[in-house]
Amino acid sequence: MAWLRDKDRWFATRVLPHAVAYHAYARKLIGSEAEADDLVQEAYAKVLGVPDWRRLETPDRFVMTVIRNLAFERFRRAKVVRIRQIGVLEMDSLPDPAPDAYAVTSARQELDLVLAALERLPEQCRKVLTLRKMHGLSPGQIAVRLNLSISTVEKHLAKGLRLLTQALATSDGRDMQKRSSSWRNRAIKTDRR
Repeated sequence: MAWLRDKDRWFATRVLPHAVAYHAYARKLIGSEAEADDLVQEAYAKVLGVPDWRRLETPDRFVMTVIRNLAFERFRRAKVVRIRQIGVLEMDSLPDPAPDAYAVTSARQELDLVLAALERLPEQCRKVLTLRKMHGLSPGQIAVRLNLSISTVEKHLAKGLRLLTQALATSDGRDMQKRSSSWRNRAIKTDRR
């Protein structure tokens, strides 16, 4: 189909596959099948009229937002609005408390880095850190469990935290000493002013 524009191909591949979800959403907001179809068609027209359509990273979410805004507009202009429809719109405007995909992926990567750095610690430091930070035991409880003195547990804890922090700073592409020295240089410059 050589006669299709880039925008038409984008619309067919990125927007239209979600048509069933758009209709269900519009039906939920409006309540009427015929009005929902009209609302979706109006949303399609608005989306096709967007000048910078290439910059839309999630066009399906954009279409849903357009549908919701058009429904708000219709309710605002209507003389009579059912209470149920107002409730649906209000519930729809609440933010989603679930983390987005980026936050989940980022947290998993960070957890993997921490676990890998923890595995590279000396055995005793790893045991003490795991019992303290993951199991929530006090230094006294750790000392009893591992048959160590409390001061030894505290030394292993301090050493383990230091090594873990250094390992994470190095794996993140940042050198802790460079950062602290650049901070120290900035602090000295500020004092001289």
